[in-house]
Amino acid sequence: MNDSVAIIPPRDDELVRRVGWELLEQGLNRGGSLFTPGWQVWSAETAEELFHLYNERVDTGTDSFMVKLHRQLDTGSDLAIQLAAELLTLQGLPLVNLSAGKLRERVSTVLGWMKEPVSIPEQVLAAFEQGTWNGGIGGHTMIWKWLADAVVFLCEWWTISPDRRQRALADPWEWQALVDKAKIVPSLRESLLYLRFPTHFLPIVNTGHKRAIRDAFSDPDDRTPSINRDLLGITARIQSETGQPVDYYLPPFVNQWRVKERPSGERRAWLIRPGQGGPGLLADWLKESFVSLGASHLGEVALSASRADIRSAVDIGYQHLDYAQRVSYANEFHAFLSQMESDDIVTTLIDDRMYLGILAGGPEFRPAAAGSELRRPAEWAVASLDAAALSAPLPAELDQQGNVVDLTGALSVLIELFESISQVEQETGMASTANVVDRAVGPVTLKLNAATAALAEHVHMSRAWLTELLELWQERSQIILCGPPGTGKTYLARALAGHVAERDAIRLVQFHPSYAYEDFFEGFRPVENVEGGAVSFVKTPGPLREIASQARNDRHRPYVLIIDEINRANLAKVFGELYFLLEYRESTVRLQYSPSEAFNLPPNVFIIGTMNTADRSIAMIDAAIRRRFAFIELHPDEDPVRDVLGSWLAANGREDDERAGLLASLNTLIGAQDHDFKIGPSYLMRPGLDDEAALQRVWRHDLLPLLEEHYYGRLSRAQVHSRFGLAAVRAQTASVVIADDSDDVR
Repeated sequence: MNDSVAIIPPRDDELVRRVGWELLEQGLNRGGSLFTPGWQVWSAETAEELFHLYNERVDTGTDSFMVKLHRQLDTGSDLAIQLAAELLTLQGLPLVNLSAGKLRERVSTVLGWMKEPVSIPEQVLAAFEQGTWNGGIGGHTMIWKWLADAVVFLCEWWTISPDRRQRALADPWEWQALVDKAKIVPSLRESLLYLRFPTHFLPIVNTGHKRAIRDAFSDPDDRTPSINRDLLGITARIQSETGQPVDYYLPPFVNQWRVKERPSGERRAWLIRPGQGGPGLLADWLKESFVSLGASHLGEVALSASRADIRSAVDIGYQHLDYAQRVSYANEFHAFLSQMESDDIVTTLIDDRMYLGILAGGPEFRPAAAGSELRRPAEWAVASLDAAALSAPLPAELDQQGNVVDLTGALSVLIELFESISQVEQETGMASTANVVDRAVGPVTLKLNAATAALAEHVHMSRAWLTELLELWQERSQIILCGPPGTGKTYLARALAGHVAERDAIRLVQFHPSYAYEDFFEGFRPVENVEGGAVSFVKTPGPLREIASQARNDRHRPYVLIIDEINRANLAKVFGELYFLLEYRESTVRLQYSPSEAFNLPPNVFIIGTMNTADRSIAMIDAAIRRRFAFIELHPDEDPVRDVLGSWLAANGREDDERAGLLASLNTLIGAQDHDFKIGPSYLMRPGLDDEAALQRVWRHDLLPLLEEHYYGRLSRAQVHSRFGLAAVRAQTASVVIADDSDDVR
């Protein structure tokens, strides 16, 4: 390639480029300083001192990065402290998602630790206002690792021969070879490349994006092993054609390479286990900033290979394994090569400790790297979290089998984890793991809305009783409203659901004798092929699975599942292995139709069931369900149901209506021996029943047929009508009124 070919910098970051270049020129070429020309700040001696102060004195305390850094540098010379400040300047200089004020505060704070503090030069402060790229989460949370790697790079720099150093500072490809050889975090590598040679390297920190751009704007036959060389040629060609700088993140260029990625904004999370490499391989991941899979038998597979091509390669290379293992390997290789993207969150788990990182580039194949042939750059947090301390949904996700597991179901929790680190440290460094667990992945305690006067008025029940009910629901998560027909169980369940949850967070399902696990949770359902008319079976989620999925990604809101007529189904058949989760929300179970998946029931899912206690055709609730639900009886003779009808009549201006008295008399006639057969008020809570004909119709067509069924085999139809007909009940009511009047006279 012609050495005269150059990139016209596309970003408005001239000050960043100028200050960055000068920092490296003064420091690496002269061992001096941009802040204080003539001082040997970047010298081998100062770098070695900073290495002993910072890298070798790892502070494992729970304080913030800046507090620990102050402690580490406390005995250092002014030169060592200033070097740390200038390296932090280099770290934050290109970041547009780090405010100028925060960067100025950070650097000024470190300089203030000097015995004779120096000031930040004006041109550096001006450069802080520009920025070049978004550093992502790693740009903030990995600052401790960035600084450690920068110190190592500087120490190693002075061990290189003077001639080699001069060639590297003068030639972009010598510079790249030297930087690539260093074991440093990807964000540091890309900063060093761009800030030293902005005419040869693109202002792109994401190496995965670099690969995607190269592949979108070039033919496969024209590509070389060096992505940066290819991008230089591609960009120079487009510049000559358009006559202007090329920013690949702006139209029309962005649309040509992003179309091959996932939809904009779709981020994922992954669990990658070190497998047989164990703790030793994990140590390499953390030290050398990568994550890997063993692929010793995979053979020659393109990094952009399709699932089918990977499957074929696995079948050939791993024919000594059984079918199930080959399928699993093919899926894992495909996910690693084609589904992961830069900026995805990556985790690993070993000895019940979880480590967190950020993917920082595309896949590489290194045949000579035994046990880790497939690699991706990753910026790891050195601290680990106790897996036993994590709350839902992480335990369920981490229980899934395989070396590569899609953890996107816990993405929101993992993002909160990183955001918590940034918040606790105010964008200054790595937080203590204790603080992170407490703030980001600790249990989210949802307090259900307290009972209000409006709710009490709506359901015509006392606020005190509703308060006790809501407190019980809060404690137990699962309750069942039980009682005779007409006691308003379903009405109350829906009212409570609407009181504690938003409309889109409520689901209602009604059980019946043919209802099964496949309907309630998940199962294979027939789907008709529109084109050919053939029928296939697709695994389809049921209402519980759907609401659990939504609640898992929205942990700060309550979700309510209403199960109407819960005792009409075969509950053991419907709930299956989910019985366990009703009692142990933080645990997981393997699923009947998804055995490789560990599932848990999020704590923000609240279940409320209704149960008719009068229908003898319904099977009794088994002991397992009774232990897992709290039961609240709604009975016509007891609070709060006893006064519901009277309250409703008063609210509708019918204080003198006879219905409340008729209902009380009817239930008196039914008697205590038929406790569960008594009638609830909802039958008489209908507009228009102050009309005699309407009331007669309700009595003949609703109440008497119900009582005939209740007393079948004990009373004849004529006896039921004689004892419980409207006339008989009115007579009973009148006798009660006369008796009450007599008592008053006496």
